Amino acid sequence: MKSIIVLGVALLASLPVNASVEGEKQELALIQAHLDKLDYLIARAEREADYRSLRQFEYGALKSDIRQIQAGIDDYLHPERAVPRPVTPLGGDYVQRPMR
Repeated sequence: MKSIIVLGVALLASLPVNASVEGEKQELALIQAHLDKLDYLIARAEREADYRSLRQFEYGALKSDIRQIQAGIDDYLHPERAVPRPVTPLGGDYVQRPMR
C-alpha cells in the first residue's frame, strides 16, 4: 500500500514537467505553422517588388534564414536519435592501498 502511495505522488509530481514539455512542443509546432504561412507572404511581396529601384530587399536571404529557423525547430521536435542521459560519476575508490 505504501509503495502505491509513493508511486502516485511521484506520478503527480511529474505531471507539470510533462505538461510544460508538451506545451513547449505545441508552441514550437505553432511557430512552424506560422513560418510556413510566411512563405506565401514572402512570395507575394517578392512578386510585387519594384526591381527598378536602387535599393532591393534580399528575399533570398530572408527565405534562407526562415528555412534555417524551421530546420532548427524541426530538428528539436523530431530528433534523429534519443537525447543521451547525463552521465553520473562513479563514486567508488577502486585502488587498494596497503594497511599501515
